[in-house]
Amino acid sequence: MMSENTMEIIFLDNGLIGKGEHSYGLVKKVGEALSARGLPHRVFGMASVEAAIIAEIGAIPHFRRSLYESESPTPNERRLLTFAAMIRGASFDRSLPSERTSGRVLNTSFEQDLRALPSDVWNADNLIVAPGVSQNQILGLIRHLFAKPADERPRVVCQLMFAPSWTPWGRNANLGDWLYKRAFHLAVPLRKTLFFTAENEAIAEIYRERYRIEPAILPVPFGGAAPAVIRDGRPRLGFFGYSKCDKGFHLLPNAIELCRQKGIEADFTIQVQHGGWEAGAIAAERDLRKMESVRLIEGVLDDRDYTAETSCIDVMLLPYDPVLFGLRGSGIFTQSVAAGRPVVASAGTFAGRCVTLGEAEGEVFSPYDAAALAEAIARLLPRLAESQTRAAARAKTFAQSHSADAYVDVLLAHAKR
Repeated sequence: MMSENTMEIIFLDNGLIGKGEHSYGLVKKVGEALSARGLPHRVFGMASVEAAIIAEIGAIPHFRRSLYESESPTPNERRLLTFAAMIRGASFDRSLPSERTSGRVLNTSFEQDLRALPSDVWNADNLIVAPGVSQNQILGLIRHLFAKPADERPRVVCQLMFAPSWTPWGRNANLGDWLYKRAFHLAVPLRKTLFFTAENEAIAEIYRERYRIEPAILPVPFGGAAPAVIRDGRPRLGFFGYSKCDKGFHLLPNAIELCRQKGIEADFTIQVQHGGWEAGAIAAERDLRKMESVRLIEGVLDDRDYTAETSCIDVMLLPYDPVLFGLRGSGIFTQSVAAGRPVVASAGTFAGRCVTLGEAEGEVFSPYDAAALAEAIARLLPRLAESQTRAAARAKTFAQSHSADAYVDVLLAHAKR
């Protein structure tokens, strides 16, 4: 039997690019927890990973294609799609990526990058962690494992980060289900080597029911959260993270204006962090800059600045799109609940589900529009003190179950003994 001391834990993360990414907080906090236990580890990120991340956590630049990339339709595919659209009496949107071509090209690229890793990565004693995998990586991973002799394969923990309907370009997938079915069927002989996990029960349930696999729960940690402080004066509501439409950034201007019309006295702190490619996000930012009682924070926040900014927040806004964002977890949600901070979340999301089940404190809104978001804020603020007390009571248990040490414990349960 191999002991943990002969094992190296290897993170293969083609989502690790910058400090604003989901991946950065994950590998940083888990790396610290591994080091505290004396467990060696390496992190391979994107070839374009920021120099500051390389210096801070020793990330190794490697992957050529990102988890969030896509491919355009081939000329033949474009002709077929144009013809199919004409038959339906519709027009073909040439700007949309191709699921089929993205799946084929990106899985092949991922497989090639896995093959190009240093040979000692694939030592049979190691534990490999793929913390963010979609339909565009999973087949490449499985094909690479099959290329190695059975007795030379390390154990691999594959985190199913997204629901099968997810795409990197913010549209529901038509082929995601088909691609995952192919992958899970192909992976059957690897059941002693390849282990699937999901970050919450809602995502795991989808994979259990649809594909008859049993993902373990590997809750994504986002580090320690400073306890929320109950403050006097006007309440302050916050929106943090990427300013994307699938996170509801576009709902904020109208919701804030409706709150003002209702006579709600509150201030808003909103992080502005987007790539300038979504018309809805650009328009929302322009409107927010004209509004009173709104403070904008520009760009990426490091851990210290994030903690300082969120410590001034009484209620965290999580208006994530229930269709496009779905049941995925959220670092902002995790840190808010661990800090004992109430949230306002949309129905149909993981955060909304947790509030409904009493696992988190706050308000849920539906339908998915600015008016319903404003109504949820109006319902919560009159009972804010009571809500904050309940949130604080739930915080400790939640924080323990979503810590970096809890994550490491799940990883080690999959290691060779």
